[in-house]
Amino acid sequence: MSRAHHPEPAPFTRAQQRRRELTLATIRSETGNPELKLRGERFYNGAVYVPISAAHLQAHDLYHDAQAQRGRADSISARLLFSDPDVHRSTMPADPVAGMLYDLLEQFRTEALLSRNHQPGTQQNIRHRFDAWSRLALHANLMESKLGILIFTVIQIVRSRLFSTPIDPEIEDLIEATRAGITPSLGSELAGLRRNKDHQTFYGRYALSLAEKVSNMVSECENNEDGSERSEQILSAFPLLLNTDIEADNTYSSVTGGNSKSFEMHRLQYRVFNREFDTEIDACSLVRKAQLTEFRSHLDKRFLHLGLNLREISRRLLLCLNQKTRDGWQFEEEEGYIDGSRLPQAVSSPTERRVFIKEHFVERPDSAVTLLIDCSGSMRQHMENIIHLVDGLVRALGIGGVPTEVLGYTTCAWNGGRPYKKWLMTGRQAMPGRMNEVCHLIFKDAGTHWRQGSKNLAALMKGDIFREGIDGEAIEWACARSRQIDASRHLLLVISDGSPMDTATNLINDDFYLDNHLKQVIASREKQGDIITALGVGVDLSRFYPLNLTLDIDFQPDSATFNDVITLIAESVRRSDGKRRS
Repeated sequence: MSRAHHPEPAPFTRAQQRRRELTLATIRSETGNPELKLRGERFYNGAVYVPISAAHLQAHDLYHDAQAQRGRADSISARLLFSDPDVHRSTMPADPVAGMLYDLLEQFRTEALLSRNHQPGTQQNIRHRFDAWSRLALHANLMESKLGILIFTVIQIVRSRLFSTPIDPEIEDLIEATRAGITPSLGSELAGLRRNKDHQTFYGRYALSLAEKVSNMVSECENNEDGSERSEQILSAFPLLLNTDIEADNTYSSVTGGNSKSFEMHRLQYRVFNREFDTEIDACSLVRKAQLTEFRSHLDKRFLHLGLNLREISRRLLLCLNQKTRDGWQFEEEEGYIDGSRLPQAVSSPTERRVFIKEHFVERPDSAVTLLIDCSGSMRQHMENIIHLVDGLVRALGIGGVPTEVLGYTTCAWNGGRPYKKWLMTGRQAMPGRMNEVCHLIFKDAGTHWRQGSKNLAALMKGDIFREGIDGEAIEWACARSRQIDASRHLLLVISDGSPMDTATNLINDDFYLDNHLKQVIASREKQGDIITALGVGVDLSRFYPLNLTLDIDFQPDSATFNDVITLIAESVRRSDGKRRS
């Protein structure tokens, strides 16, 4: 569902998500800050964005280097531990080249402090990360110009001085001439950086002076070169030198984000141009009975071959969902509340102690689980595996007595449908809000036994229900239905492969109108106590759903996948219960 006109990004995988989780856990441990969060590749301290823009921490080509990933985690911890962001921002130069260098010098300072104060393993990780980035730079277009070599040389010189380590011989040979030419003019700054790395303010003065000197060198170099070699072109040849947000990278599939002008213009009030054609329908009514039976027969054959232990899956799900529920009283206890009906016995037989009662508690799930499936066009290719995953969850929860609903959302038409035609005929109102006609599908309601509901899931095999997706309204609808179920805990599990997408709505409003509404709905429903989490099929959904699980695009609904889903549910319930208690 990507909107950008770039080559198709590679699918985001469960392995990448695990690495990201390990990175976050490492940084939380080293900094002692449990409030740190990751949304996509962005770090947040609570709700406050923490920019991580140093060049050597951005290289996506190092994702498969485990030690480089550990080095990145240690380097980010160093920045969070030893740098005051307010002091840093107050003296940050506006010039792009100077700003990039100034930020990088501050990152080097914090890494030097962490390397000095921590174990050899941390030092090795940080060194390995920088060395791996340096080798990457050698093979980039950055090294094919005087400007690129100049900037790269400055980076290597400063790093060597701060860490008291030699420059890699291969790199040293390449930069020797440039180093000999610029070192005399930077001597005082280099000495000042090394002397003051324990003091951010003093260090910053020398860092600013060095960054501005190098920026001036770049300007002089530009003036001496022909017009084809501009600093913007050189920096774009190795774009992660600049303080660009890592989210701009498109190397893997991740939902994009931004602010919607249309949403802001309407004071964050979601608007719908026309609801006349919206529908809510039993999905089975869209499929002929014979075809539904044929679909179910095909699915059952494969489901049997999966070899799932539904009783064990049910047991593990109940461990996540069970909570103590009051269930009357226990009588004839030796402690507790005095039983009024036993008072005469207490008087006549002073040695009789079983005259008390206690509240009786039992472990019950007391939860309702709703599975909400994105039925947009791109989901069709994944649907058979998704059906088996949903089927297994519904059966296991049904065995445990947990009420479930399976819902879906799509649109009745492509490209706006009948509301779009009405909009064209009625003056083309500016930024009218949601345009298409939504279609909410019920595959299994809470009152349907899981055996019958399992059969109805076969309706997901019908290809022509898959069109576009308006997620925010679907989540509101699903949560409202869940609230009608008698349970103290309501959990919604969304299964999707990307951002909300409706072509007509995006064209007439803007690209992020539906995105912003989705974020608003999730925040609102969670405040009301709903537990919302998501499974992303080949995509990272963390920008929308703080708790989410990435499924590989070719995932199999096997025991390992169910274990991951159960772990996600357990964590979402644990966090929700923690919030309620606090």
